[in-house]
Amino acid sequence: MSQTLRPDISVYQHAILVAREVFRLTCLLPLQQRFVLTGQLRKSISQVCNRLSVFAGSSNKAQLKRNSELFIPAYAELKTQIKMSQSFGHFKPQELEELETALDQILRYCHQYLEPRQN
Repeated sequence: MSQTLRPDISVYQHAILVAREVFRLTCLLPLQQRFVLTGQLRKSISQVCNRLSVFAGSSNKAQLKRNSELFIPAYAELKTQIKMSQSFGHFKPQELEELETALDQILRYCHQYLEPRQN
């Protein structure tokens, strides 16, 4: 997975790379967590990708702003699931570092459409 958002691919494609990483990590969960926590993490990343696909299809500034606002709860849910997994000892911080960096970059990208631009 890329360390930074690459300008040659869309933010949605970055989300797909993040999704691939989430799916890879969930395969490492202990057997007793494979259904509950795996399901929650995979559902969360699916929501992130769905929100970003809508975001990527926005045709004007108002839609971009609205779709950015809708992305944030999906992002927050995924980050919460990741933090819970880490606090339960299922993942080490270094295992999640690249994933969290990519998610935070996607969030920063979406935030640029929420904040009014200064001229």
